[in-house]
Amino acid sequence: MSSLTSSKYAEAKTCVFWDIEDCPIPDGLDPEMVAKNIKSALAKRGYLGELTIKVYGDKYQVQEYYQSAGIELHCLGSKYERFRRMYTHCFSWDLKHVPELTNMMVISGDNSEFASCLQHCKESDQNILTAQPEDAPRRCCGCSVSEAVVTDEWIWESLAAGEDPIIRAL
Repeated sequence: MSSLTSSKYAEAKTCVFWDIEDCPIPDGLDPEMVAKNIKSALAKRGYLGELTIKVYGDKYQVQEYYQSAGIELHCLGSKYERFRRMYTHCFSWDLKHVPELTNMMVISGDNSEFASCLQHCKESDQNILTAQPEDAPRRCCGCSVSEAVVTDEWIWESLAAGEDPIIRAL
């Protein structure tokens, strides 16, 4: 895949919004390794700006496990609470950084849940990146994040390992 270093988003800040319950840390990895691998995968695509990772998990996640990796943990109860908090944080990130260019990555079991939020953020000139597990629901017309919205997509397991986008890249 070609580098995006000429992209206007190359030096922009990137914020990752990651549902750890839908996209758990793969066996053999820990939060620090996954954070480094995400940063590496983004760098391979030419995204070299400051990286922030926010993780949304159940109330039994251990804060210290993520803090040592520089990851911000939000412990919530249900899937709905995680979704609602991620959705709100995506909008807040967008509003906080307008008119600044940024990259936003959503890592979730079903990114179609975030379609309206990501569409809005794209309209604010934010660069949208996504990742889903290999076994995530596949796209259907009208029910997923539009291909015109997302610049790069990863299968979660490949992103966690620091690999290139494998679904498609524009």
